[in-house]
Amino acid sequence: ENERLYNGQRRSPLIITSPHIREVAELFDQDHFGRMFSFYRHPIDYDVHPRLKEKLPPEAGANNFLTRLLSDVHSGDIGFKELGIAKQVIRQVTVTGTRDLMAESLFRIGKYFGWVPVSGTGTKDGEEKDDIIAKSCIDNQLQAFPGERYADHNSREWQVFYNANKMDCQLYELARSTWRAQIQTIIPLTLQKKRAGEDDEDEEDGDEELQPAAEGGR
Repeated sequence: ENERLYNGQRRSPLIITSPHIREVAELFDQDHFGRMFSFYRHPIDYDVHPRLKEKLPPEAGANNFLTRLLSDVHSGDIGFKELGIAKQVIRQVTVTGTRDLMAESLFRIGKYFGWVPVSGTGTKDGEEKDDIIAKSCIDNQLQAFPGERYADHNSREWQVFYNANKMDCQLYELARSTWRAQIQTIIPLTLQKKRAGEDDEDEEDGDEELQPAAEGGR
């Protein structure tokens, strides 16, 4: 797109969605960077999306689906090594969103990547209005989103489920703590540019300062 928006924001970002994170990562190189964002739901809600496990081998759906997916070990037994790899992906590789904080996650991710909402201006003066538009759009989209389910942790059914999916339950709690930690680190793109000394206003000021010098040299 040719339109230049404030501090690198974009109206039409290029987004690739896939459960196969390692295969997608191979599409990028040192000249073409990407950043992963992901959403995590509690393991007990996996069956809300019946197609979640379709593209994985049958044994991967037996237990700890997420740990197997992130560690890339889809068959056989898994242990602390695979859990550690999965934790590293969540903590270091991805901008994290969670199912219980879906609206806040979408807004944060949009600001981090500099996505301008439809009918937004993408200008410095319009940032506050753009935020209002984005939040309203997100709220409208999530109105029909199914709510969370809550399990009785004292029930036998929960104990059976937890024993079979203990690693995934740990990963979900890690995802929630990572979401909280990223409040400090996952900041809006416009602020990233300012802190890096790449603010569009700085460029404009530099151009203005150069202009008198050029005139004086004539």
